[in-house]
Amino acid sequence: MSAALIVLAVAAALLWLGIVALATPTVVYRFDRRFDPRSREFEHALSSALATTMVGGNRMTRLENGTQFYPEMLAAIVSAQRSIALECYIFHPGHTGDAFTAALVERARSGVHIRIILDAFGSRRLRRRHVRRLAAAGCQIAWHPRARWRRAHRLTNSTHRELLVVDGEVAFTGGAGISDWWATDCKGQPPWRDTMVRVEGPIVASCQAVFAENWLECRGDIMAGDEWFPPIAPCGTTAAMVVKNSLSFAGSRALFQALIECASSEIRLATPYFVPDPSFLSALIERARNGVSVIILLPGHRMDHPWVRLSSRRLFRPLLDAGIRLFEYQPSMIHQKLMVVDHLWSVVGTTNFDMMSFEYLDEINIAVRDEAFARELQAQHDADLARSVELKPSWHRSVWEKALAWAVWTLAGQRWALRLRRRSRR
Repeated sequence: MSAALIVLAVAAALLWLGIVALATPTVVYRFDRRFDPRSREFEHALSSALATTMVGGNRMTRLENGTQFYPEMLAAIVSAQRSIALECYIFHPGHTGDAFTAALVERARSGVHIRIILDAFGSRRLRRRHVRRLAAAGCQIAWHPRARWRRAHRLTNSTHRELLVVDGEVAFTGGAGISDWWATDCKGQPPWRDTMVRVEGPIVASCQAVFAENWLECRGDIMAGDEWFPPIAPCGTTAAMVVKNSLSFAGSRALFQALIECASSEIRLATPYFVPDPSFLSALIERARNGVSVIILLPGHRMDHPWVRLSSRRLFRPLLDAGIRLFEYQPSMIHQKLMVVDHLWSVVGTTNFDMMSFEYLDEINIAVRDEAFARELQAQHDADLARSVELKPSWHRSVWEKALAWAVWTLAGQRWALRLRRRSRR
């Protein structure tokens, strides 16, 4: 590559970063009143704000790590009789990717309708032979975002959803894509720590509808019929709602903000990428100073994007000063995306606690109102905390880390951190 082309590429990259930085919202979001999270009024307020409904009669099964969720997902695919809908941010070649490809090919050749949405960036490693093999077997494949010159304004948009729906009756979602990262030691690193949920019951139709939205966007086809949307009888006692996020609807932001601001006793949060805006940080600090226990679990030194960790740790001082407990997971990269509020509400899905997820990415989350399910997540959270290092109130960053973080922060356009720091000292 000539020197002129290198300079042009660098200039284009800096211009793109500048546009993204300028587009980062600086509005401070607030809810005009605080509801009791245990009240029906809160549930109705969520449903109205998020354009969704709470659905009862479901069963949620928590699945921890690739040793649990991959066999369950593959078994569901192998047993499919009518349809499979798969939406992936990450679908990589390797032992895991090959196993999923083989299972999908076999079902497609048996006459099962299969539709797959792959993110053009996250799944770029998928080799052409995998795609050709899937297509030759009869799988319909769409790449997101749909490449059109009229859609240049959506260059920052990706589908970050990890969603599998089988026969319209069982769904899987959570933090994990399809990759050996979650299954085996990879490049000397242990398997990633993550959580998925298996979903059964009427709420699966809402999961399928989220997939159908992007299928319509990518292919222009409206999904309908019993093979995709069969009648589903209640099979459990859990109430839940599916909350989507897209470039035009910030459902994840509203969900997390509402739960944080209305929490009365405890907030537990696990996220791999923690770079929120002032609204969320102010809400967390305000709740902690009003006696709410706030516990946040984050990656430690085994982090796939160390520059994100640098930006995240830049925010720790005002959080620690407010009494928020921060933990860094040690054994491996932790990729969980979950929240538990007041021992009642749980959120499991694909949203990271950063502005990319809230503003630019298509996401899916399941908000569950069930004390038993919340207890399960809390118990697992406690087990993860036991394998983590807690940052003490006296914690300070080194001069070297501060310098690196300043460079990363400036490049990312996160200048509002200084305003937050000043506000937290008042």
